[in-house]
Amino acid sequence: MRPRTIRWLPARPWLGAQRVHIRPSRAGLAFAALLLALWIAAVNYRLGLGYALTYFAAACAIADMLFTSRNLAGLALAATPGQPVFAASQATFTLRLINRSARPRHAIRLAMHGSAAAPSLADIAAHGETAVSIVVAARQRGWLDAPSVRLSGSFPLGLFIAWCHWQPDARVLVYPQSEHDAPPLPLPAGTEQPAKQTPQQPRSSGGILELAGVRAYQPGDSLHRLAWRQIARHDGEHLFSKQFQPAADAQTGAARGGILLDHAALHALAPEARLSRLAAWVLQAERTGQPYGLRLGALTVAPALGATQRDACLRALALHDLPPSKESA
Repeated sequence: MRPRTIRWLPARPWLGAQRVHIRPSRAGLAFAALLLALWIAAVNYRLGLGYALTYFAAACAIADMLFTSRNLAGLALAATPGQPVFAASQATFTLRLINRSARPRHAIRLAMHGSAAAPSLADIAAHGETAVSIVVAARQRGWLDAPSVRLSGSFPLGLFIAWCHWQPDARVLVYPQSEHDAPPLPLPAGTEQPAKQTPQQPRSSGGILELAGVRAYQPGDSLHRLAWRQIARHDGEHLFSKQFQPAADAQTGAARGGILLDHAALHALAPEARLSRLAAWVLQAERTGQPYGLRLGALTVAPALGATQRDACLRALALHDLPPSKESA
């Protein structure tokens, strides 16, 4: 299930005084009882000092109510969505609390609506801002809206609690969960899985070998066949090896035309299982450097490689067969 949001909450990026509510805290109720006891004692015993102490304490409570409300009112609010994630993982939203006044704000608590997690505590300097990240479970594919949050504070004396609710205007795209142990990429009919070549055999029995693509480096691959361009593209975090096949096969092989991942070809699987397998194949093809495309109903993505191609295919899978209200970006 998606985190429940409060639809009637305004998404205005500024906390006016009319949006801040205030009530006594438990300490404030105990303080009120103490004031009542002091006042009764001063009346019964006609103590002038008792009257002065009671009225001074009451004035402090009224001042605390004012400063508690002002500590929250006037903040500007902004929300930044995180990067797309896969289902069954965690989505991150960044909430920014912006203080445009000349007074600092202290001990502001942010709590997600309906969450048992401990609230975050933030201090904001004068003319400054503070970013607070909240993590939400991404349970299913599609758009995940940011949950409503509750901002509250009891600074400075803790006798009153000021609070307001805010619905951030941000969401994260959730990709289908990638299938674990997915089968190998489906190559077109008449082609075989490329075999590993050795640097000592630059020619096959059928003639000269041509570059067919790159794949993830495996132990035993020759260092002479490292694909330095792909390694540099990934900032050296992953190693890739060049893959060769006979020139005659390269003219019609999958490496030149690319693989077209067809949703209709997986009709034997459940609807969500199809999307999970296609997501796994997209990641596998991108990881091995094999050009790939996607056919998803009336939508066809031409074969290509790169982060843009990967994101386009995963986005199409995430929004497949969702209601129009949930597909719009």
